[in-house]
Amino acid sequence: MPRSVRDEGLHPAGDDIDWQESVYLAWRDSTAGFGGNHRIGNELNRGTANLWCGVYHEDGTRFRHNDENLVLHRLDENGLGAGPQRLFHDGERLRFVLAGEGCHIDLQIEDDVDTLSESGAAAFAASDGSSAGAIFSNNFHVSCRVRGTATLDGRNAEIDAAAWRDHSWGIRRWDSFLSSRSFGGSFGESLQFRYGSMVGANGSFFRHGSLKRGGEEVAVTGVEMLVHLDDDSLRCPSAEVCYQLEAGGQTRVRINTIGGMIGATRQRYGWESVGDVWVDGEAGGWGFLEVNINPRNGDQPPAFALAEALTNGITHTAP
Repeated sequence: MPRSVRDEGLHPAGDDIDWQESVYLAWRDSTAGFGGNHRIGNELNRGTANLWCGVYHEDGTRFRHNDENLVLHRLDENGLGAGPQRLFHDGERLRFVLAGEGCHIDLQIEDDVDTLSESGAAAFAASDGSSAGAIFSNNFHVSCRVRGTATLDGRNAEIDAAAWRDHSWGIRRWDSFLSSRSFGGSFGESLQFRYGSMVGANGSFFRHGSLKRGGEEVAVTGVEMLVHLDDDSLRCPSAEVCYQLEAGGQTRVRINTIGGMIGATRQRYGWESVGDVWVDGEAGGWGFLEVNINPRNGDQPPAFALAEALTNGITHTAP
C-alpha cells in the first residue's frame, strides 16, 4: 500500500522486458450524469507507454482515447502519464488530469484509507495453485472520491463522484490469460464490493469476491458473476454478482452501465465501463465493470462493436 507520496510514482523496475507499472481510475457522478474509466501503463524496459480512456455522459455522448507504443515520458511529479492523461501527486494533493480533444478532466482524488488494500501475485492464482496469468507482483487499491471539473463536447460539469483506483507494478504478460472479469464499487456510505475472475492461457481458472460493511469484511462462502452480452459479443450493458454469505442467504449486486469502450493493449481487448448499482433490488450505488473476452484470441482487434466503442474521439449514441 502507499506508504508515502513516492509510492504514487514509478517503482524500481526488474530486468524482464514485460515489466510494467500502471494506474487505473474509475468514477461515476450520477447527479452530473458523468462517469469514466482511465488506465495509464508505463513499460520501463521498452521505453513505451499505453492508455485506455473513456468518459461518458448518460445522454449517449462518449469520449474514447486508446493508444499504445507511445514514447515513455517520466513525470517531474510522483505519478504516471501517457498521451493526454496523467495521475500524479502535485506535492499537496493527488490529481487526475485529462487534456483530450473535446474532453477535459481535472480531478482531485481523496482516498478512503479504511478501504486501502494491498495484494500481490498470490491474488491471481488458481484454486489448484497454478498461475492464472502473469499480471503484477505488487498492487494497492482503494475506494476514493474525486472532485473537480469535466468538459465533454462543450458540456461543462462540476464533479463530485464516488471512485475506485489501483496502482500495480511487476511483470505483465498480456498473452498469459485468455479472459477476465473485474467488478467493484460501493453502495451508500457503508458497503463496498469487489469481484474478479480469470482464465489463464494454461487452462487455469480462479474467481474471488469480497464484501465490506462499515469497514468490516463480510464472510462469503461463494461468488459468481453473470454478464449480459450484447449482439456484438463485446459490449456488456449489465451484470450481476451473487455473493453467498456464511451467515446464510445471499447478496446480489447488479450494475447497469451508462457507457463503455474497448480498452486494447497487445493481445488484450476488453470492455471498460461504469454505471449504477442495485443491491438486492434497491438502487443507490455505483460501480465499474471490466469484461475481457479477448476476441480472436487477442491476435487481431475486434472488427465491430456497437455504440462505436472502438473509435477514438467524441461519439454520440442513443442512451
